[in-house]
Amino acid sequence: MKSCCRCIFLALTLSLLLIQQGFASNIFPLEPPDTSSPRATFSSFIHYTDKLYEAATAAEEDLFLAKEFMQRAERCFDFSRVPPTLLSDVSIESVLRLREILDRIELPDLADVPDKVEAKKQKILLWRIPHTEITIGRCPDGPRMGSYLFTPETVRRLEEYYEEVGHLPYRSDKGEDYTGFYEQYIYSSGWMIPDGFLKKLPEWMKAGYLGQAIWQWIAMVMILLLGDLSMWLVWLWHKKQKDRSRKWNWRLERLLFPLYAMLICIVMEYFIDEQINITGDVLSWVSMMLKLLFAIFAGVAIIIGGDVIMRGIIHTSKIKEEALDADVIRLGCRLVSFGLVFVLFYNAGSYFGIPVTAIFASAGIAGVAVALAARETLANFFGGVSIFLDRPFRAGDYIVLDNGDRGEVKAVGMRSTRIQTRDDIMITIPNSVITNGKVVNQSRPHPHFRVRIKLGVAYGSDVDQVEAILMELAENNELSIAKPEPRVRFRRFGDSALEFELLCWAARPHDRGRLIHTLSRDIYKRFNTEGIVIPFPQQDVYLHRSED
Repeated sequence: MKSCCRCIFLALTLSLLLIQQGFASNIFPLEPPDTSSPRATFSSFIHYTDKLYEAATAAEEDLFLAKEFMQRAERCFDFSRVPPTLLSDVSIESVLRLREILDRIELPDLADVPDKVEAKKQKILLWRIPHTEITIGRCPDGPRMGSYLFTPETVRRLEEYYEEVGHLPYRSDKGEDYTGFYEQYIYSSGWMIPDGFLKKLPEWMKAGYLGQAIWQWIAMVMILLLGDLSMWLVWLWHKKQKDRSRKWNWRLERLLFPLYAMLICIVMEYFIDEQINITGDVLSWVSMMLKLLFAIFAGVAIIIGGDVIMRGIIHTSKIKEEALDADVIRLGCRLVSFGLVFVLFYNAGSYFGIPVTAIFASAGIAGVAVALAARETLANFFGGVSIFLDRPFRAGDYIVLDNGDRGEVKAVGMRSTRIQTRDDIMITIPNSVITNGKVVNQSRPHPHFRVRIKLGVAYGSDVDQVEAILMELAENNELSIAKPEPRVRFRRFGDSALEFELLCWAARPHDRGRLIHTLSRDIYKRFNTEGIVIPFPQQDVYLHRSED
């Protein structure tokens, strides 16, 4: 009898058997129960639970019919306030508990229960079974709006009602051989635990405590302890593996622990619910706790998975860690990860019956206040986005800001940019400041940097010789590149000298100072050797005596 009940109420039958039994029965599988009035709902519940009892106790059980009768009896209840994670178990227990209660109390005559005409005429919204607090109410909204169903408050208090009348005998009209099967259902086990094993247990282990047998309590605690112990051992192993160095970029082993923890949560819930058959509020708390842990580990797995993908892409593409491309990849992966975590916990909140829409609406109002307080941070963030889109410079470029700061770009982040000056000083500049100012990129579009050296020679010097010497020195300097070629320009006749300008290109902006230094030194030495004079500015003043 126990195994039969378990198969019926948990629908653990082969689909082929269900199909065969479905064709053998004459019930219409999509026909709903009549819930058009309190009388119709009350009558439908009694009718389908009677049929359920007949199917469960028949010599040849019709499992398909038993399942159909159970589902139709469940549709006489309003389970709108039951979290979806508990709906399957709560619906079965509610049907069995309510039937056990009704079998122990005096029921009203059906003629005294309002029918559809009376309910419409008198505008009955709520009807209570006489001498009880069990009520049938009209659904004001939702997909079953207008139907009369056992109210959510009745569903919530059914365990309390059952404890008050559970010690009473069945009504005399039920017959001496009538026995309900609610207690057989809650004290039974799954297919992994044979009935013969339970019969050999001492009587004290079969006794009930808070709606569960003692052996069920012991088995549940053992399952939880074993599951926690296995997760702890895997965590220790995982920690050792994580500390070891890895040569490959895709660190997929980081996902092992959260995925294993998710699997253990599923396994523990399955054994506690399906095999040990914990029921009632105890199952509600344990099931919700395990599903919450599952959601937490799933969120951790999503975040770790996003980090693994992010690092794998960065290293595979050989992108510099300090480059803006790496920051954008990080940002994109993290946004996707946090978006998936948001969707996960949004659905988990709905699954647990939490009004997440109202919570996130309140969070949105708070978010506006936070955004106003953090407007500078947001400005820097969008400045980083602007730098990524416009690409005025990249990591490794040599730039000059409008305030005179000059140096090599070391890192471009989503909030700030770091520049190392020639004095080996690191400057951190908010992106909003950079995007709103003038930036000279000396490394673009070509990485070469043009150097100009102005000098003057005395009047009377051989200008061809001066030009040849300057070209020779520029071409032979190791810091000067051949393409573009150096050039010399005779600019003008100065007040004290013939003014020339030597133009050549350094390979990198970093070499500008050294190139100017070496060229200036070499020019001065060569001019001294060749006897070319570099005059300094001078002015002759002649004084004449004036006659009175």
